[in-house]
Parts: sequence; C-alpha cells; structure tokens
Amino acid sequence: MNRNDDPIEAFGSAEEGDEPLKPYMDPTLFDTFDEQAQKDLLTPVFDAITLAGADYNLKAQDSATGKRYTLLKDDKVLDVFVLDTNLADNIQNAIAAHKEREGEL
Repeated sequence: MNRNDDPIEAFGSAEEGDEPLKPYMDPTLFDTFDEQAQKDLLTPVFDAITLAGADYNLKAQDSATGKRYTLLKDDKVLDVFVLDTNLADNIQNAIAAHKEREGEL
C-alpha cells in the first residue's frame, strides 16, 4: 500500500471478510496458531498500519521456517517480524519508534 492507495481497498472491508488476510497467513504454524487465531493476530496489525498512514506497508515473504513480515515505509525496511502473539504490539512499537525518530510524534 502506498499514499495513493485506499486502506480499505488494500486490506479489505466488511464485505470482503477475511479474504485479504489469506496471503499473510502462515499454514506452517497451523499447529500453533490455527486459521482463526492467525486472523485474530493479523487483524490488529492491519488496523495499526491503516491508522499509521498509507505510506506504511507490510509484506509477507515465505522463508524456510515460515513467513516473515517486513514492515516498510516508503519502500524502506523498518523491521522484520515473525508471527507470534506479540506481532501487533511489535509492529505498533516499530511504527511508533519510527515516527519518534522522524519527529512525527
């Protein structure tokens, strides 16, 4: 998602349901975090990114041990995360730290 993108189009809407989350789900973790648990973990992540501004983006990349989530701002990598119970907090903290460094807070 970039400044010109509409967050609702990028991350879905009530009409689309959970479909936009599917590329971010990690089936290798279904033993630990089933599909619904992953949706519950990922939803606040996208809420935080949407609230932070359209120039923040999250990319999901497959790795040998599962998905990695790269937080970007204006295509600059801010941090890389794995799916765990602290994912939303970790991403919110990374956004806040970046805004603080940039003098936006």
